[in-house]
Amino acid sequence: MPPDSEMPAYDKERWMRALETMATALGKEGPPVKLCLIGSAACLLGNMPGRTSRDLDVWKPASSYDSLELKSAAAAAGVVFNPKESIEPDDPYLQIVEPGIVQIGDFEPVLMDRMGRLELHRPPIENIIASKLTRAADKDIQDILYLLKAHQPDRQKIKEVVESFPKAARSVAEENLVYLEITH
Repeated sequence: MPPDSEMPAYDKERWMRALETMATALGKEGPPVKLCLIGSAACLLGNMPGRTSRDLDVWKPASSYDSLELKSAAAAAGVVFNPKESIEPDDPYLQIVEPGIVQIGDFEPVLMDRMGRLELHRPPIENIIASKLTRAADKDIQDILYLLKAHQPDRQKIKEVVESFPKAARSVAEENLVYLEITH
């Protein structure tokens, strides 16, 4: 296996090694550490070819963790925890995301993986797609197309999630619903 400096920037394999190190650092005692990953995580950890990301976004309302414990585990894995200032361009990081600019809608988290006390969850695919429609940058469109093909989500449910967003985000996402139509 090539050293990290020669590997693609934080692909699935590299993130899984970091998460495994975090899980080990958390130890065996204590309550589960539940991280609900949003954004690129469903694609990255879901085997999307070529998908990389420097960050994993953690949706705070659907997560449960002790900040100090998680920060220490992240440091053990060489991952910056919730940076508030600029960081080195190659540093991986966990970003804690709260409702506001990011819209995801209401959902019940879906368990993706468990490593000791560390539980990795994500929103339903429909919510992830709806959230990505609010920005629709090139990477978001690639993610949407991958998620549509890989998961065959309920397109009506995606529209219902979009309808639940505040007016500004809903308006942008509704304009971008065209991406669902071009893949039919």
